[in-house]
Amino acid sequence: MGKLPGIVAAALLAGLGTSCVTQEAAAPIQPLHVQGESFVDAKGQPVRFWGMNLVAFYPPHDLADKVAENLAACQVNLVRPHHMLRPSGDWVVAGAPIVALQDYKQGTTRQADPEAWDRFDYLNAALRKRGIYLMLSVWWTRRYLPGDVDVLRTDPADRQAWMAGIEELNSWGWQKAFDPRKILCLVDERVAALEEEFARQLLTHVNPYTKLSYAQEPQVLTLELLNEASSEYVVICGNRLPDYFQKKLLAQWEAFARAAGIEPGDLYKPADATAVQVRARFFRKLDEDYLLRMKGVVQGTGSKAAVAFSNLWRGENALRMQARHADYIEDHLYYDPMVAGKADDLVLQLSRSAVAGKPFIVGELNHGEGPKALAQQAPTRAMLPLAASAYGLLQNWSGITFFAWTHGDKAIGPDGWANAEGRESALGDMVRDGMLLDHLRICGMIFRRGLLAPSVAPITLHVDDPVAVGNYHALMRGKYQLTPGWQNRHASRKTFGPAPAGQAKAPWLAAAPPNPLVSDTGQIVKDIDRKQLTVAAPQVEAFSGWLDGNPPAGLKHLELRGDGFATVVMVAADGQPLAASGHLVISRTNLGKGNVEAEGPAIRLTGMKPPQGGRQWQVRLTRPRPLAAAAAPPALVAGSGQLALPGGGWHECELELK
Repeated sequence: MGKLPGIVAAALLAGLGTSCVTQEAAAPIQPLHVQGESFVDAKGQPVRFWGMNLVAFYPPHDLADKVAENLAACQVNLVRPHHMLRPSGDWVVAGAPIVALQDYKQGTTRQADPEAWDRFDYLNAALRKRGIYLMLSVWWTRRYLPGDVDVLRTDPADRQAWMAGIEELNSWGWQKAFDPRKILCLVDERVAALEEEFARQLLTHVNPYTKLSYAQEPQVLTLELLNEASSEYVVICGNRLPDYFQKKLLAQWEAFARAAGIEPGDLYKPADATAVQVRARFFRKLDEDYLLRMKGVVQGTGSKAAVAFSNLWRGENALRMQARHADYIEDHLYYDPMVAGKADDLVLQLSRSAVAGKPFIVGELNHGEGPKALAQQAPTRAMLPLAASAYGLLQNWSGITFFAWTHGDKAIGPDGWANAEGRESALGDMVRDGMLLDHLRICGMIFRRGLLAPSVAPITLHVDDPVAVGNYHALMRGKYQLTPGWQNRHASRKTFGPAPAGQAKAPWLAAAPPNPLVSDTGQIVKDIDRKQLTVAAPQVEAFSGWLDGNPPAGLKHLELRGDGFATVVMVAADGQPLAASGHLVISRTNLGKGNVEAEGPAIRLTGMKPPQGGRQWQVRLTRPRPLAAAAAPPALVAGSGQLALPGGGWHECELELK
């Protein structure tokens, strides 16, 4: 192949953030509202979100602008700040002045850290300029301090007892204290007052860089009250609170039980089925009362953000409460990204929480945590963004938010990218994970633009009473679940109420569907035997899985040659069908034997638009960043509409007729 100097120069200068199709046109932030299962604009058009968590991240102003630009370059239009009230000195560079929004050095969590808020405000303003919305919280892993006691005035004995209870809780290891700390606001009036106070502080705070309070700010899409919490889950898992708070919890339970006509007995070991039912109603009321109370606080500030009690699957009882009172539903999942490997996949796990009539957002998504998961799951993680974007559209999810771009600032270099990008998994610092970055923005284009059709025959799963359970396994299993595989064929949502006649015998509850698992749109094929996921739509073709020497199912334009585990995604960047497109974006990764990354696979495109009027197909490399080598132009097979893409170690490129 010959080399074109102009193409080489362009390739050498290319970086992810400089691509002409790197990001959607920077749409200004506009007010959105909930309509059915979507967030819609003033014209009633759904807006989909490709998001990223930013964890305890307080960059200086110049770095905030660069990070915001880089996120937009990856198609990110939603950021979920996380752990912003955690004293996170372990996640910031040595000597950095910021550890939390509130100043823990004052012996209380009630006073703002001015520098932290300034950086928080500036970053949010920088994100706003790039059309990036926010998922905010009012809890953010707050670690209450004894000095918080005077938010509520009581008698001296109670004051001392409360302070002692907080000191005891803070002396526990983080694993023991993690879930108990989350439900203090449900049982203790003083902690609830602290949460109310911070909610007002956050929402009435005026960002000096936008001149708007967060209550007035249309950039704030959602507001969570507690992260990954439910009172039922905490108790069923056997957690106990410090004695001061435990007595309050038990006193409330005893009053509720007696009002329901039963003896309270042991909250942790219900005596019979009736006690199980009453206990479930008690937990639901604890959560519900707090959600309604805090929604009133939020609305009292003038905020129109969609509010949810919490996130993460915590059983049918908690979900039913949210289905009734929350404005949207959110779930989190760390699961095997090898969706094509088995019938039970991340789509099935997330479908447990999707509720009919409400927007659904995946607030945290990645592969499993821990050494075992890293060894088994990380090698195939390139399937994750493709599977999420494809099945997210089939399921009509509103948003997919990955965990996490960064924890603190240790991984961020002066240009806003990673200070050391590599090819290994970086679960909490995705900015360092080159393999996921290879596919992140192109899969974001698929999802945000809605390039795959939603399910044409969605399933509604009716969950009838009773939903009360007596143990952890029943809680996490749920009352009904689709037989694995049906989630790859149809969208599914839950609704709570009497089940229609015949539901128990419906095929999606009674029998496994045949393999391959073809979506009811015909655009997604999951072949468990071949361990392949293929996507084919007018503007998209993609493959992820194990190459076996035979053509993957359904692909018309994308021909792959090679072996090992490969992911290749192609999108028409100009909104035309692939056969008529003059501008394509392609990403690719390939693992060979021993999970060692290889160059490839070899790619040939067929049925493409032939050059006319003196124009030629030109290639521009956009990944890796920075480029290690320039590319040769694609080889055009004359008159055939075929293009053989150049070899080498590239992971993303753009093809354009010029």
